[in-house]
Amino acid sequence: MVVLALTALFAAAAAVAGTVFAIAWRRRAEAPGFGSIALVAAGAAWWSAASTAPLFLRDHTLMMIGLSVPYLGVCLLVAGWWATARALTDRFWTISRRATVLLAIEPVLCLLALATNPWHHQFIQRLKPTVIDGALAAVFGPLFWVHTLYSYVLIGYSAFIVIRVYIRETGRYRGYLLVVLTSLPSGVINMAGILAGGRIIDLTAVGFAMTAPVIYWLVARQSMPALAPVAHQEVIRNMDDAVIVLDPGQRLVFTNPAANRFLLRLGLATEEDGRVRLPERITGLSPGAEGRHLLRDVHGSGIDFDVRVSPLRDGRGKTAGAIMVARDVTEQNRQREQAERANEQLRTQLATIEALRASLADQAARDYLTGLFNRRHLMGELTTALRAGAGFAIALIDIDHFKRINDGYGHNTGDDVLTRVAGHLVRYLAPGDVAARYGGEEFALLLHGVSGDEAAARVDDLRRTVAAAPIPAGAGPPLTVTFSAGVAVADGRRSAVELIHEADVALYTAKTNGRNRVERATTPVRG
Repeated sequence: MVVLALTALFAAAAAVAGTVFAIAWRRRAEAPGFGSIALVAAGAAWWSAASTAPLFLRDHTLMMIGLSVPYLGVCLLVAGWWATARALTDRFWTISRRATVLLAIEPVLCLLALATNPWHHQFIQRLKPTVIDGALAAVFGPLFWVHTLYSYVLIGYSAFIVIRVYIRETGRYRGYLLVVLTSLPSGVINMAGILAGGRIIDLTAVGFAMTAPVIYWLVARQSMPALAPVAHQEVIRNMDDAVIVLDPGQRLVFTNPAANRFLLRLGLATEEDGRVRLPERITGLSPGAEGRHLLRDVHGSGIDFDVRVSPLRDGRGKTAGAIMVARDVTEQNRQREQAERANEQLRTQLATIEALRASLADQAARDYLTGLFNRRHLMGELTTALRAGAGFAIALIDIDHFKRINDGYGHNTGDDVLTRVAGHLVRYLAPGDVAARYGGEEFALLLHGVSGDEAAARVDDLRRTVAAAPIPAGAGPPLTVTFSAGVAVADGRRSAVELIHEADVALYTAKTNGRNRVERATTPVRG
């Protein structure tokens, strides 16, 4: 029963210390103290958990191994105790590589002595039964006493540096002394177990496991910066920000050197014989003006200040004044304004470049004479329409007897004919349709969402419109212009080149059948 009770005690201690380790380790970045406490808790957890096995072992060989395992936790705990003391007394302390190496020497030698103990028996000489259900305990040799002396010296030195800071601070930080006092029971338990000469089970691990949460609580409660005293007045004096304390009547109570310079720059203070003469009152911001304020061009000085005002209250909660913290933000404001202007200029330039790019892209896709899209753009639109699987028709249009017009009336009239026909094509387009100059006197229409009959009807209607609108031809009579057209409908099986070919065959049929007519790729349309 006693063995089971001790097992439960060790398990509970391991659980408590393990929990402290997990919590402190997560907070290790907040302050060095949490990392060192995690080390103490890890050692206590390991020591406690490893102390359960020897309670049940009766084989001497296995027992020797079982008694050696806890010493890893012992070494961690001792090193962690020293690191905790350093962290408590110096908030800026971080362990150096040299200190890490030095701290590792004794644990390595200790573990080496334990590993080789079966040959020299200088760390654990022998085993003997205890008064607790026949459980075995160790009778220690000289190497153990060297290890124990080292551990007590390191722990004692750690306690000394903590108590020294407590004394220097005239008892102001009671947490220092409490940390030392919490370790005394564990030391007493350890000493009793050692002096018992192997007659009882050592419960030191339990004592340190119970100490770990107390130390953690002290550090977390007093928030490491509070444990390391800082002369706040020196901090305020050396601040770059101006700190001004006002009473309820806006009279100056306190200023730091930065505030004196701040008031001098504003012309609110004067300097005589190297001493700053401060105004009696500061007006403009009352103690009740809580919050953050941006003051631009203060008193016409050209200087901008970011001012934070916080009220000071007495024990009854009434306003007892205010504290103002001011920072010169002139340069930041100018830089931000310059950056904003530069960004606006950049946005304007980017918009101009984008418009130019779009214009150039559009020009590259259009015929220079008619303004219609060119053949290259048409083929791209055809390919896109085929990939989308949408229904559409393609019409190829050729102006009848165009060579005669060029030969008889000149190329200027020919260009005018091309331009006017292109204008008719554009007016007949539905949203999403495409009109292009396919080459020479040939045009192409890409008509979306129409059947073959609908496409042919629309193109034929366009043919009649063009024929009914004579085109002026200089001094001679106006020209009546007609065209022939071929229409092909996409069916999802033919490529863009094949569709163009079918429309071209239909166009050739229209010309063969007398011109001034529209033909479908399979069925002729009225002429």
